[in-house]
Amino acid sequence: MKAVGIAGTGTMGTGIAIAFARSGWEVLLYDLSKEIVTSGLEVIGTEFQKEVRKGRIKPEDAQAAIARIHPRTELSEFSEAHLVVEAVTEDLSTKRELFSKLDKICDPSVPLTSNTSSLPIGAIANGSLGRKRVAGLHFFNPAFRMKLVEVVRTDFVSEEIILELSQIVRQLGKTPIVTRDTPGFVVNRCARHFYLEPLRFLSERAGSVEEIDFAFESAGFPMGPFRLLDMAGVDVNFLVSKSIYDQFFQEPRFRPVVLQQKMVESGLLGRKTGIGFYDYTNNARHSALKIERRDPAESEMVRELARKIAGRLEIKQPLNDNQLLVLARTVSMIVNEAFFMVEEGVSNAEDIDLAMKLGTNFPNGPSEMSELIGRYLISEFLQVMRHVYGDAYRPSLMLSH
Repeated sequence: MKAVGIAGTGTMGTGIAIAFARSGWEVLLYDLSKEIVTSGLEVIGTEFQKEVRKGRIKPEDAQAAIARIHPRTELSEFSEAHLVVEAVTEDLSTKRELFSKLDKICDPSVPLTSNTSSLPIGAIANGSLGRKRVAGLHFFNPAFRMKLVEVVRTDFVSEEIILELSQIVRQLGKTPIVTRDTPGFVVNRCARHFYLEPLRFLSERAGSVEEIDFAFESAGFPMGPFRLLDMAGVDVNFLVSKSIYDQFFQEPRFRPVVLQQKMVESGLLGRKTGIGFYDYTNNARHSALKIERRDPAESEMVRELARKIAGRLEIKQPLNDNQLLVLARTVSMIVNEAFFMVEEGVSNAEDIDLAMKLGTNFPNGPSEMSELIGRYLISEFLQVMRHVYGDAYRPSLMLSH
């Protein structure tokens, strides 16, 4: 039987452990102390109980999977692993130190992978002599249920390792998407605009939290951006946005929004604190932000183009002009980012579409959206927006070709 070493027993580490154990792998679950590992095992047991109750796994299969998870507090015991997945805290120096140790402990043929969502894999591998076997293996939360895994290729990793990792992902019953080692990889980079544009729109006081979320849900998105921010953690999302912005040397289209920073500073982090964009106290959900509404100062040309773009989406409920505008702005920026990624060779259009549908449950992938709307219309809209708001709306050259 093959064994995987998983370093870290947080939400992602335990979720990844469940995914491997259910697929027949022996799991060596490591953390710094027996107490921390025991707590992680309790979380795993609780998740398996939920899966049994929901009929997703038979009780005997759940017990067998749990029996394949072995607690470890000595990293040296990863010497028997055939694969390592690191899922410790998002701190570059911590990860580098861990990989340097793993490089000495594990057999040279063993792939060493990181589940990081925002740090460069190449930077994590820095200091490891065996760079050719270091790659990204980015799962999505909950890792045992989400079907997408991003396999991240550095400039040093061997093709054999990438093929092996892709095969392992398929064996787990998931879909691998190979991406270059770029800030945010595919999903987090492209999906930045699903949060940044609505946040900018809210900051402009052009619509309420509920109105903006309603617009996206009416257009087929399973959850509006503010509901999703509250669920994932306003602070977690903000850290990823800052990381991507900094790694792109302050590229304007990734600029974080001051409103989100103020919320983090005020402790309004979403569901985990009871209040975020919505107030969840007393088992209710209503907007926690008081917005003094005003109409945005966009020209009639911007509004007309926005109506055309939104008119080509499948919208189930009537929306006002401002709701159509935030939809048009957001969808256009998502499509634009996907074209930038294709332009840069990060991934291909088909894989980006698949990644966005599996990783974020978007109703359509960016390339599919561009076919639905028309890339020339999106390019024209972004050019007009660029004239008003600056280079944050610079369109990819591929949009006009």
